[in-house]
Amino acid sequence: MAAYRDRDEMVEIFGILAERAASSQAAKALHDAGMVVSFVYHNPDLVLTMDGLTPGDGEPPMVMRFDAREPAPDVSFECSADVGHQFWTGKLDVPQALGRGIVKAKGSIAKALKLLPMMPPLYEAYRNLMDERGGQAGSTGA
Repeated sequence: MAAYRDRDEMVEIFGILAERAASSQAAKALHDAGMVVSFVYHNPDLVLTMDGLTPGDGEPPMVMRFDAREPAPDVSFECSADVGHQFWTGKLDVPQALGRGIVKAKGSIAKALKLLPMMPPLYEAYRNLMDERGGQAGSTGA
């Protein structure tokens, strides 16, 4: 079974995650680093951009955008949506996935990998969201 039913479901899930993650430590680290990270997913197709560069005073330190072309990402990761789901659950060994070509990366990969230690709260938020939706993406919710 695919991780996501369709693109609309991905937008819904990541929209909720964006709200929950906007002021997280990972968001603050992304903002402090002045980074923009994009995830390019296939099957279904979606570009998810985590923007820590452009938020201004009084705004959350990170904004998540869908299919945004600006600002240009410092690093982008490309993979199937199913692999992306593994990442967000915290079950993907990112360095190994990069080495095996399961995830393709462009840009400042070393800089982005330094942010990985800040990700566990986002993984937890994503897993909690999946639990609320009945245990996984692709569910209709409780």
